[in-house]
Amino acid sequence: MNKVTQKQRSSLKSIRNSKGRFFGLYTRQGKTYNAQFVNETDSYITIRDRNANRKVKLAKTSIESVTIG
Repeated sequence: MNKVTQKQRSSLKSIRNSKGRFFGLYTRQGKTYNAQFVNETDSYITIRDRNANRKVKLAKTSIESVTIG
């Protein structure tokens, strides 16, 4: 099983502290989301994709980076 890296832990901390605001989320697979944090489990996060207006469940290990304006 893949471990969450320090960069991913930092990104997850930023996501948790976003306080309902939208942020840019980049995945290791090359996808980009304009996202809002919804929920979190031990291995997954759930976000709301603003552009597609749907909820997306992502593995924490698939997060590349986060930008919060």
